Amino acid sequence: MGNVDSRLPALSWKGTIPSWCRRLVQLAMGGIAVLPWLSASALAIAPSPRGVVPVGSGDDIVAAELLVDATSVAPGGRVRIGVHFSLDPGWHLYWRNPGDAGRPPELAWHAPEAEIGTVQWPAPRVFRESDGLLTTFGYEDDVLLASDAVVSRRTGDTWRLEVDTGFVACKVECVPGRIQLVKEVPVGLSTTPPAPEVRKRFERAESRLPKSPESLGIRIKARASQAEAGPGDDFALVLEVLSCLDSEPGSDADCRPWTLDASDAPGAFFPRVKSDLGFSALGLSHPPKTTTESARGFSLALGAHAYEEVPRLDQQRLRGVVPVSGSRGKTHLAVDVPISVAKSADPGAFEVVVALPSEPASLRSRIDAASPIGFASPSLAWALLLGLIGGVILNLMPCVLPVLAIKVFGIADLARADRRHVRQHSLAYLAGVLVSMTALATVVVTLRAAGTAVGWGFQLQDPTFLAAISTVLVIFAMNLFGAFEILVQPSGPGLPQNPGPAPPARSFFEGSLAVALATPCTAPFIGTAVGFAFANSGPVIFAVFTAIGIGLAAPYVLVTLVPAWARLIPRPGAWMLRVRQVLGFFLLGTVVWLVWVAGRALGVDAQTLLLAHLVGIALLLWIYGILQGSGRSGLARAMGVVIVAFAVASLTALPRLPAPRDSSLVSEPSPDGIDWLTFDPSAIDRERAAGRPVFVDFTADWCITCKVNETVVLSDETILDELTRWQFATFKADWTQRDDAITQALAQWGRAGVPMYLVYPADPTQPPQLLPELLTLGSTVDALRAAGQAGGA
Repeated sequence: MGNVDSRLPALSWKGTIPSWCRRLVQLAMGGIAVLPWLSASALAIAPSPRGVVPVGSGDDIVAAELLVDATSVAPGGRVRIGVHFSLDPGWHLYWRNPGDAGRPPELAWHAPEAEIGTVQWPAPRVFRESDGLLTTFGYEDDVLLASDAVVSRRTGDTWRLEVDTGFVACKVECVPGRIQLVKEVPVGLSTTPPAPEVRKRFERAESRLPKSPESLGIRIKARASQAEAGPGDDFALVLEVLSCLDSEPGSDADCRPWTLDASDAPGAFFPRVKSDLGFSALGLSHPPKTTTESARGFSLALGAHAYEEVPRLDQQRLRGVVPVSGSRGKTHLAVDVPISVAKSADPGAFEVVVALPSEPASLRSRIDAASPIGFASPSLAWALLLGLIGGVILNLMPCVLPVLAIKVFGIADLARADRRHVRQHSLAYLAGVLVSMTALATVVVTLRAAGTAVGWGFQLQDPTFLAAISTVLVIFAMNLFGAFEILVQPSGPGLPQNPGPAPPARSFFEGSLAVALATPCTAPFIGTAVGFAFANSGPVIFAVFTAIGIGLAAPYVLVTLVPAWARLIPRPGAWMLRVRQVLGFFLLGTVVWLVWVAGRALGVDAQTLLLAHLVGIALLLWIYGILQGSGRSGLARAMGVVIVAFAVASLTALPRLPAPRDSSLVSEPSPDGIDWLTFDPSAIDRERAAGRPVFVDFTADWCITCKVNETVVLSDETILDELTRWQFATFKADWTQRDDAITQALAQWGRAGVPMYLVYPADPTQPPQLLPELLTLGSTVDALRAAGQAGGA
């Protein structure tokens, strides 16, 4: 067997670096790595259970510790032993197959009174070295290389273990190291467990070991495109991975098949050994064919290169490690299977359906969300019309409806005012809306110029904004309850009890409040209009936002300016006071929702502090109202200053950092009964390549339209039945907190906000379907059924 790299063969270097040149580089790098063992290492230290050697030019170190999974051992007993390496940040050691360069750690055990098994190698990760020229496999932070040991029955009172470790640690430069370790373990009548931290290290190392196909309920098969290969030949190979083999056909149990858990080619397949055949992952091929109805899986397409002549490929074996993800979480599949030769000459059997990028995710900025096939961008005029209509419809959404109701009933309060005063309120409300929309557009353009991706409703991803808008709503609600009045003239016992209609400044404020509350909602046409704006220049953003603002203000402006419409409003009377108080409770309901959103983002402790802040604001406003009503204007003004100071100080003291969120690709519990997976574009590709249809829900906790769709449609049993029937993979793209990947995925579909729903057919060659923002049960069921019937295994 030739001592050559088997990870990235010449096939993947075609057109860039010839195979002979690449091999020369590998041999040179391997020779450099061998130099430390040609002489006594200056890094050797005095024997002890733990050793440390310096690496690099600073204070960085590599530490090694001899561990035994027992405090004492019994003669003839079996026990786990190993060397635990700890590395400073940025440094890494190598795997059993280091890849293009490097050298794996060597453990030379000296224990005459024991039989020691082979090293158990945890699954590695990918490293790119020499400015991306070389791909290597290894470990960072720490790794435990363990072995099983059987203690001799003739051992004495103490079992002595010695190990001589040699390694190469790399960061920018590579430094050889050698540490000698010795540990003496008492021998007793029985084996006693070790300290908890030692046991946890062994358990963690065991969990990282590649698992056999049998233990995962998997069947694997490797097929080559040709029967033999000469030196320098390139050919194709497919690794078929089948799971859900024991599920009963037609059963209600939804078996989630194992899928490939890699977002790039270097991390999709790790060859276990160096050989005359080199393999590199290319992508996912067509799902494997099976006679078992319930069985599903994926096919990993590999590029193979022969460094030496291989006359019989069917006498070779494919050995390596493949990362997989399933219902039991993430793990690594150990591959050791004979290579068979395809009987048919069908080139489609080795076709790459979903190509994996050649660069690891850490070295690239990648958006894997599928591009909207056939998506047509609207014209500016059409986008402005959609924005205008969408702005009008926003008034019917639960976000804005309370403010609009307040304004409409406020018209009755203006019945005694002259037409000029009414027009002032109308124009003030319009100005409040347009000024706020302009300010929002300015923030969007500024953030985009700074390189920040934003979308519709982005400010609700900021906990400080949630707290501030909640404070404003509490203030407004206390005013509606009559706790205090917003006046331009003083009031008191000796002053008129009815100071007349509110000033136009109040209408300006209510227009601004309507804009602040409108962004959590997405009305029909809004998504397309805003998506068009965000994909274009700054002037287009201002134009579309202005169109939305005009539509948002239009109902109130028309009611106040058209006398015939104003007559539809009931005449003023005592009923207005009750309606005003009821609307105050509507605003408090909005506060409850905002506090819930803040709690989801920041945690229950921050939510409690926000509630205390709001209660304090309400108490101070109540005191302010008492002072205002008693005519003590000086004290009232002083209390106003206290309220402002308290609000600023309290808001500043509130936590701003989001609560930690689990970013792993695991199912999360959901009240709708759907097992949602965390949004991952590459995982979507893998599920489709395995023949599964996919449903993706782009949502956010602060998105009211999203919650309405989830409650009315997605939680319906019919939806769950269709998802289960067709074995959908369901992904949730949660945009509650800032997530650039989700923002960019939305932009690819011409959207700038949530909700957005995508249905991917089981056939990976068919385009996905974009569902409307407001879902209906019938159309959603039809889309799911059509996607499930379209191909798949």
